[in-house]
Amino acid sequence: MSDFAAINTALSSLYAQRRALQLTGQNVANVNTEGYSRQRVEMTAECGPVVPALFSRWTGAGEGVRSGTVTRLRDQFLELRGYQEHAVEAGLKRSQGVLSRVELAFDEPSDTGLSALLSDFFAGWDDVANNPTDQAARTQLVERGQTLAAGFGQLDSGLDALRQASVAELRSVVADVNASAARVAELNAGINSAVHAGFSANELMDQRDLLIAQMAQQVGVTIHPAENGTVNVFVGGTAIVQGDKAEILDVAIDNDPAQTVRVIWQRDNLAAGVTGDAGGILGAVNDIIPRYRSGISAVAQQVADDVNALHRTGYALDGSTGRDFFTMGPGGLTVNAAIAADPKLIAAASAAGAPLDGGLAQQVAELTGATDRYHQLVVGLGVESQAVNRRVEIQGAIVGHVDDAREATAGVNLDEEMAAMVEYQHAYEAAARFLTAVDQTLDTLINSTGIVGR
Repeated sequence: MSDFAAINTALSSLYAQRRALQLTGQNVANVNTEGYSRQRVEMTAECGPVVPALFSRWTGAGEGVRSGTVTRLRDQFLELRGYQEHAVEAGLKRSQGVLSRVELAFDEPSDTGLSALLSDFFAGWDDVANNPTDQAARTQLVERGQTLAAGFGQLDSGLDALRQASVAELRSVVADVNASAARVAELNAGINSAVHAGFSANELMDQRDLLIAQMAQQVGVTIHPAENGTVNVFVGGTAIVQGDKAEILDVAIDNDPAQTVRVIWQRDNLAAGVTGDAGGILGAVNDIIPRYRSGISAVAQQVADDVNALHRTGYALDGSTGRDFFTMGPGGLTVNAAIAADPKLIAAASAAGAPLDGGLAQQVAELTGATDRYHQLVVGLGVESQAVNRRVEIQGAIVGHVDDAREATAGVNLDEEMAAMVEYQHAYEAAARFLTAVDQTLDTLINSTGIVGR
């Protein structure tokens, strides 16, 4: 190798170290950029010729260094694991939020919850039993019955409003996912063009992967790498992004008694297997909220059935019998309109012609079936909410470990970048010093050789 070849060796090192320094500066500049992946220049040593010439062989030390592609430091396995774990966490947090709002609707224990209203209502029967002819006690019982009925209706309306709000949130999530999918398809097209032309598309890939991570939280996704750095994105096994094409999700409400809510593909109306935020909302509107509305309805029905079963056997002050205290209709539990208009029709006596008999009213006062059923419902709500809270806590720890592992690979560590900066700086200075030494050697060879004896 001639000394002129050494100039090329020094020059290649200067180029490579300068590029590495620039990339280190890019990493430092984006230390707080969400979704940015640390980058590194791949360097390879340039060797001499591998095919010998006639009667000659290569005896040089090499031809310098080549700075190749710029690599994003990401672990594909950890990325996929992160998508899965974040989707699970998002679904659990959505269930946690809904259960918390259901607990607020129940408002137990309190002085205004259904438990207190039930106690007041049956205490009213006890007052009537103690003084069957007291018009004030009978009027108070009717008012407490109406208040109890209104409490059941208010709680049911609150849960229904929560369901409607959740459906609206689901529509918002799906609309956001559709917008993200369209943007991912656009980025795929840009990445394909950049890579095909030989340019770096790392920043575009970071933007795309950030959108995919958001989609994973919202509906749960998996990805399959495609050509030229693009990826195909799948929801429930069906592609929502394939190359530069994106599909559209929609929200449908079935025309059935339960009004089941589904997330479907707009192109064929088939159900999409969503998880994450959307999956948590679907679980809330199709299971959690209807289950507790059904539980409240069952308690109201038991109140009506238990009270009416006894009330029909009792006798009012006018001797009439066979009348229901409550009615159950499309509007829910209500006090019999005739009794509401005339509290004397309350059947407090267990025998005809005994106006001072409060035996039947006492039997009603001692009913506990509906109260026990309501307490079981409330306890079940508390247990379910506590279980979800615990699962959210555990899943949060799992997500934290996965994110830490991902950040260790893809995140920018300023200490490491500073160390790399010093390393590349010294390498650049050494290459420059080597170039100076070669220059001095050539100067001696060209200008100082052959002048002895002149």
